[in-house]
This record gives sequence, structure tokens and C-alpha cells, in this order.
Amino acid sequence: MMKRPGQPRRAPGSPAVVEQTTLSRRTVLSWLGAGATLSLAGAALISGAGAGCADDPGPVVGADGGPDGSTDGPLALDAPAWPEGPIGDGGLPFAPGAGTHPVFAGWNVRTVDPQDLATILKSWKLTVDGMVGTSKVYTFADLVGLGLQSQLTDVHCVEGWSVNDVPWNGLHLSKIFDQVKPDAKATYVAFHTIDSSYNESLPIAIAKEPRTILGLGVGGQTLPLNHGFPLRVVIPRLLGYKNAKYIQRIELTDKPLHGFWVKAGYAYDGDVPKARLRPGKY
Repeated sequence: MMKRPGQPRRAPGSPAVVEQTTLSRRTVLSWLGAGATLSLAGAALISGAGAGCADDPGPVVGADGGPDGSTDGPLALDAPAWPEGPIGDGGLPFAPGAGTHPVFAGWNVRTVDPQDLATILKSWKLTVDGMVGTSKVYTFADLVGLGLQSQLTDVHCVEGWSVNDVPWNGLHLSKIFDQVKPDAKATYVAFHTIDSSYNESLPIAIAKEPRTILGLGVGGQTLPLNHGFPLRVVIPRLLGYKNAKYIQRIELTDKPLHGFWVKAGYAYDGDVPKARLRPGKY
């Protein structure tokens, strides 16, 4: 496996684990087929948090390829501008988006985990608990009803590629914090995914930053299934593996949770190198 400049060091013995995981999930994707239509009829579909960057290798910008050195997908993709602010009346439906926005044209998914979508649609709710004054459980409609905002920010993978100008629609975490009242001793926010495979956490100070949001959609459409439907976290100034997908529980805690990629040797902080950050896009 080719090591990219600036790629975080992995723990001794971890490369084989990471490569094996990535390749097996690429095999799953090859079964689905690039751009395949994902059925809502109870087929085994997607649930993990994604690739080695916890996201999906896509438009390759300044990189020498994916986990195996490949370079599938176009080089650069700037989506049309999307105004910041409310997305308008009607909200978002509780169903995976079609992924037809131009930003997805080269944002390929190469690492997926099987999951029964019918089960997600039947039983998914977001639980917020831990060190809080009041635990809360939200349906998808509840979250949309709290008022969504839009932001045009970039996605950066640890491998060196970036997707520019992703028009996220989401919910700032402060709206949930206002309702659950985090304890003063709570210093971290842990994100638990549907199958718990790719849990992640952040210092609460980062979770409260203006552009850290819970992403529910892109370009006015619900997230596609392979991009995290029904809910993912978006932290534009952190590398993609910190942006967990398929979230079903948010826990306020006084200690960090070391998720899959951190245990595999990636840095807990996950900061995007400053040279890769574009002004106003993080």
C-alpha cells in the first residue's frame, strides 16, 4: 500500500487490518455496481461509516490514488453554489436521496457495509443521552422540524483527495444541546453508528463550532444511502474519517471514544492540514 505524504502513521500491525477492511468493502461495492440503484425492498444495503477516511474516495485532488493506488473518478469537481440559510418549506422526506446533485458525479463509494434498509426505515431514531440533564429521542421528522441550515463546505480525505463545495443541509448541534442540557463536566461528544462498527467522538468545543453540523441532506435532497442516510456528522476542518455516517446515538461523555480508524492507527484529532483548507469552506 502506497503511503501518501502527510498520511497519519498507523499503529504497528494495523495496515493489514485497514487494507483487508477496505478491500472487502470494495468487493461489496463491486457486487452492487458503480452507480447501482439501491432498492427499498429490504435488500441488504449499507450501514458502516465508510472508507479509510470514513467517507468515500471521490474526485481526486492532489492525490496519487485510492487505497490501492487507483484513480477512478474525475480529478476536480466544484458544485454549483448553494445559498446558506434555511432550505425552505417542505423539509426532507425520510427516505434515501437519489444522489442526483452534480457534487456526487465523481464522489465514488468504494467501501460499504451490508445493512437492511427496511429495518432502518422501520425503526431508526436518534437517541441523545449520557451526561445530559434530559435524554431525548428524535425521529427524522423531529430533526427536520428543528430547522435546517445550509452550508457550502469541503470534504477532505486522509489519502489526499478532496470534494469541494458540498452543499450540505443539516442541523447545528447546538439546537439539540439546548434541549438536552449537557452536564458541565461533559467534555466530549461520541457518535454511535447503526452497527457500532465506526463510532467516533469529538471534543465538545469542536462539536459546538459554527460549521460542525448533523448532515441530513445535500443540495436540498436527503442523503443518499451510501453517503450516510439517515444522518451523519459533518466537520469540514477535520479529515473524513472523523465524519461518522449512519449515526443513531449521540452520547455526551467526559472521555474520548476511540473509534475504528483511531484504533487502526489514525490520529484522534484528525485535523486537515492548513494548506488544504480553503478560506470560507471549513
